Amino acid sequence: MKHFNYIIAVFLALLSFTGCSNFRIERETPYVVMVSLDAFRWDYDSIYGTPVLDDIAKKGVMAERLIPSFPTKTFPNHYAIATGLYPDHQGLVNNSFYAPDLDLVYRIGDRKMVGNASFYGGEPIWVTADKAGVKTASFYWVGSEAPIMGIQPDYWKAFDEEVPFADRVDTVMKWLSLPQNKRPHLVTLYFEEPDAVSHVYGPLSPETGTVVKSLDSLIGSLRDGISKLPQAKNTNLIVLSDHGMGEIDASRYNYILDTLPERMIKRIYGGTPVWAIEPAEGMTDSVLYYLNIQKGIKAYRREELPAYLHYGTNQRIPAIVLIADPGWMAGLRPVPSNYNRGDHGYDWKFRDMQSIFYAEGPAFKKGFAVDTLYNVDVYDIIARILKLTPAKNDGNQQRISPLFR
Repeated sequence: MKHFNYIIAVFLALLSFTGCSNFRIERETPYVVMVSLDAFRWDYDSIYGTPVLDDIAKKGVMAERLIPSFPTKTFPNHYAIATGLYPDHQGLVNNSFYAPDLDLVYRIGDRKMVGNASFYGGEPIWVTADKAGVKTASFYWVGSEAPIMGIQPDYWKAFDEEVPFADRVDTVMKWLSLPQNKRPHLVTLYFEEPDAVSHVYGPLSPETGTVVKSLDSLIGSLRDGISKLPQAKNTNLIVLSDHGMGEIDASRYNYILDTLPERMIKRIYGGTPVWAIEPAEGMTDSVLYYLNIQKGIKAYRREELPAYLHYGTNQRIPAIVLIADPGWMAGLRPVPSNYNRGDHGYDWKFRDMQSIFYAEGPAFKKGFAVDTLYNVDVYDIIARILKLTPAKNDGNQQRISPLFR
């Protein structure tokens, strides 16, 4: 009998170090669902009304403003959220840029480049989770289409704007309903609105208001679905945005080559309102002069950019960075190529560039608000919830600590 009991004890011990240990991770690790609403400005709740987000704030936590990273563009900021690193430190320095270390040009519409892991520095949160044996899923998050450090989310989708938003929510719910040993504990979900509509019609427009209200309702559907899951009481929902949106019009446009001779430029990449310029040899001072005599823009030597932008040390940022003033545009054509009424990319101190952060779930306090979070703080928030050891990042533990129970 003693021999039999000994065999049983050894068998149970072996199980605890093999399959059962993985089961324990699945059972004990909390869940995080993070949703991004592209260009959802910090004040849309008061302008248009967002009852679902308001209810999340009452039952969870919120930030009065989420500070984006510079430039306040979609790809650099989504990857800043994923890694906790400023674009200057993770390499995705704009939506389009030349990478001298690779001798390649990154453009967000180039699917081959988007899937090239060489562009992406730092450690995204799904990689950190994977290293700890935690399953992850991503529906269109920036970086998830590339095998960064040889790792991608367990479930991921290549971007396709034709997929309806409701279908994306349905897929997330299917992932969260998988058997326990296949179920992701971290899910990231991206919607490209209200960015698209507010570019065309402006942030303060009936069209943008309609989309904002629709997105708020969509978050309500996701929230209702999560509430019906067996793991609902162990699930944390985060809703945020990458940046805000400002009003522009064609009367505030600068043609960069109006005063600057094209022969003085070796290379220029970017887009309004931020352009990265590599001057021709010996032309740096002249380029700065001819740009800075124009109204509505400011050109900097990269080493003289304001320190609070955390921008200018990465080799993918050339000698000169041009930044349009809030509300202004700058381009390479004599007249604007489109007649959009909204844009972003400006200095994050421009209030309209700032965005949202809402969260609820067992990890967070109830009915609690902080004045300011930075989007580089989000990586540490998720790592803390999932009990992961974070990689080195630019977040601040003191800023996030008040959010937690």
